[in-house]
Amino acid sequence: MSVSSAGSAGSAAAPCRFAHYFVICGIDTESGLEPDELAGENFEQSPLKRTFKSKVLARYPENVEWNPFDQDAVNMLCMPKGLSFRTQADQREPQFHSFIITKEDGSRTYGFVHTFYEEVTSPQICSAMQTLYQMHNAEHASANPSSSSSSSSSSSMDSLASSLDEADPPTSSSSSSSSRGAGGYDSSRDTLYVSKALCLITPMPFMHACRRFLSQLHRAVTAATAPPLPLESYVHNILYEVPLPALGRSLKFHGVYEPIVCQRPGPGELPLADFPLAEAFSLLGAENLVQVFTCTLLEMQILLYSQ
Repeated sequence: MSVSSAGSAGSAAAPCRFAHYFVICGIDTESGLEPDELAGENFEQSPLKRTFKSKVLARYPENVEWNPFDQDAVNMLCMPKGLSFRTQADQREPQFHSFIITKEDGSRTYGFVHTFYEEVTSPQICSAMQTLYQMHNAEHASANPSSSSSSSSSSSMDSLASSLDEADPPTSSSSSSSSRGAGGYDSSRDTLYVSKALCLITPMPFMHACRRFLSQLHRAVTAATAPPLPLESYVHNILYEVPLPALGRSLKFHGVYEPIVCQRPGPGELPLADFPLAEAFSLLGAENLVQVFTCTLLEMQILLYSQ
């Protein structure tokens, strides 16, 4: 996508826009596989279960004057667990989540993220993942000499990114069979997939509208037939042509395939809460939710711990 030419056009109307930024996060093929330091060391895990650094691959527009783009915060919140890898044997259903960025002045920015898996086409990344599995299998073999002959592995994760181009694909049947036994990755027979995130940054929490737009956009990317208009047209439309609904009014705008409707409460109504309450009840349970609500009314500090 390339709509950066409109990055500064009409910026004066940005506070009245439905969305401020469209962001794409995923793997940077130039820097390769970098361990995610925030997730801690997880070298003992299978390479497909490890976490790797994601990066902001693109954003449109480049910057909004009164809502500066925080690249590190958006990247971390879009992919809080870093990059995730899968093969054709794993579940690859798209996921959706939201987040809030609260600034020093108390103002809030809302983010809505659609995460999906796309096929890895970079030979360097596939080769690096294969190398990680060779190292992983060698370390397990040396740690269990009774089940396999001892072997040495002196590679370092920190130098992996610089050696991607030099990594050779496996040729021995032993490494292939060990990958199969561990349910791992073999570049000669498996298709590698990596997570990618599409994100909308908005001034108001229109969760359902953003979710439908991002879902339709992903559907257009993976569809066998091209959508009626170029993908850039839909991104440009929601960034520059779709306004915020007026107080107490509804707004209908076009997605990729279907129209999308959202409503903004009026001055005398409750604040906008476009999040499913049923999900909160299913996650916390009625008793816990009542307790949380009671603590809120009593202005107590509340800490929710998610597993």
